[in-house]
Amino acid sequence: MPEMPPIRLLIVDDHLSIRQMCVLVGEKMGLECREAENVEAALEGMEQNLPDLLLADLVMDRSTGLDLLAEVKRRWPLTEVALMSAYGSIESAVQAMRLGAYDFVVKPFRVEDLQRVLLHMVEKVRLMRENESLRSRLLGGAQMGFMPACTDLEELERLTMRQVFDQVGGDKERARKLLGISRATLYRKIKRYGIGTPPAAGNAVPGTLAGQRSG
Repeated sequence: MPEMPPIRLLIVDDHLSIRQMCVLVGEKMGLECREAENVEAALEGMEQNLPDLLLADLVMDRSTGLDLLAEVKRRWPLTEVALMSAYGSIESAVQAMRLGAYDFVVKPFRVEDLQRVLLHMVEKVRLMRENESLRSRLLGGAQMGFMPACTDLEELERLTMRQVFDQVGGDKERARKLLGISRATLYRKIKRYGIGTPPAAGNAVPGTLAGQRSG
């Protein structure tokens, strides 16, 4: 399988010291980091080089992190966004989550807290990339006659659910965040697909991918 490209992080904050600190943390995690000092510069840069992750301050000159979040989710919904603020409140956090933010970080934050948020966002991006790769391999194998087609969305969703739960060691809250679904939806899908129980023989994923004929 070809090596996946590095995960790109854009930090948007009008304070240079905060941007530099976030870049340092991101680069130590192996992320490809860029900076922008305001919302306008961030959007302009995203049109040229779209990041996988966006970390933005809530309060900036002229525009806010919520404005940026709303615009990013409208134009590039797959980009994961976390907001940070020294003026954290329940209302701001709730509004950010409603607009599609992955998390909300209160300043001043410890490096460990920022690393934790970025790590969880990275996990979600990697999962999306792996799922796309899995889908391509399954469809490619089917087209070459090496395995049954897996174009059924329910089957792909079941495979994704099992992959996520394996990745997080059965942690339901982390699985819910990675999948981007509500708790009620998560538990409904767990029951529907029998997650946490051995797969039935009839539902086992064939072990013959492209280039591997059975028998």
